[in-house]
Amino acid sequence: MNTIKVDGAAGLGIYCHIPFCLKKCAYCDFSSFSGLSEEVIRNYFEALHKEIKNFAKENNSSVPAVDTIYFGGGTPSAVDAGYIETTLALLKEVFVISDDAEITIEINPGTLTGDKASRYKKAGINRASVGLQAWQDFLLKILGRIHSQADFIKTMEILKSAGFENFSVDVMVGLPGQKLADVMETLQALMAFSPTHLSSYSLILEPGTPMANWVEAGQLDLPDEDEEREMHWAVDGFLKEQGFKHYEISSYCRPGYESRHNVKYWELVPYLGFGLGAHGFYNGRRYGNANELNQYCELLNAGKAPGVLEPVMETRDMMSEWMFLGLRKLDGIRDDAFTERFGESFFGQYGNVINPLIAEGLLAWDGSVLKLTPRGQDFGNRIFMAFV
Repeated sequence: MNTIKVDGAAGLGIYCHIPFCLKKCAYCDFSSFSGLSEEVIRNYFEALHKEIKNFAKENNSSVPAVDTIYFGGGTPSAVDAGYIETTLALLKEVFVISDDAEITIEINPGTLTGDKASRYKKAGINRASVGLQAWQDFLLKILGRIHSQADFIKTMEILKSAGFENFSVDVMVGLPGQKLADVMETLQALMAFSPTHLSSYSLILEPGTPMANWVEAGQLDLPDEDEEREMHWAVDGFLKEQGFKHYEISSYCRPGYESRHNVKYWELVPYLGFGLGAHGFYNGRRYGNANELNQYCELLNAGKAPGVLEPVMETRDMMSEWMFLGLRKLDGIRDDAFTERFGESFFGQYGNVINPLIAEGLLAWDGSVLKLTPRGQDFGNRIFMAFV
């Protein structure tokens, strides 16, 4: 295995999309599928491996060392562990991987076995991201999750037995029928498992999903906006009391356990996306892969690129993304870092946007750092869009 020490977020990130699930959740609009044959899954991984090899062949002299790898989905833990092992082995073969690389796999309760967990660990995976969403079985049924509370408990026992110490848990607020007491019960129950990271997301109803249709038809009632924000701030207060740092608008961690991979997205650090519907940012250009499974595989089997490469980003577009992605971080963004990258203060470009937001109490400026205020967190999307 090629190894090298890499300096923090300066390394390259790799995301691999595994689009298979045992069952699609009622709120999900990701590129994912359930009920497909083993032959389709095998063909997909063959295409994925071709994409990885093709990229490495075309860029073999210029690729920086990799310090984060992330298997997302879909449900990576739903497929045979052999597919994950061979994909990770290929990445280690064709890229230079840092000695201390963070290698994450997403896991859904009900899909993990002791054999899979030990094979992941042996292959070099050192971080797990577990999709709980809610502690209460009635909420899990509404969401269309395949697992129960008991399945989650079993999954955590398996991970700990396999030697995993760094793991994140996903929870959701603003769910149909969810009360503040349910959110607090979820958090309190989670503390028994000592997670190093927790992601808390508000439910977003995506058009065309079963859940969006049920809400529109009046079959489900969502908490109102005030209730949803009360849930968010209860999560925030509880986790801070437990020693977690709120470092990104949806993310909390124990000190030193930030998701190194996700931080790349918010700091405009290059990353590669492999697989169906995956996106990447490399050499100043963004690209996005085909979202249709057959098309993705056919393009690669025909020796063609599976996605569309966007033009090299204009400086103005780069500035815009640097601002609205960076402001997702609760520590904010530094004007001297912006100046170092772009040759001018962000007030020179965005003073007409920043100053009114400061006046409204949505952004705070201390002379060097610009960041969201607590009130600004409640209006995050409005703030981010102001820089687009």
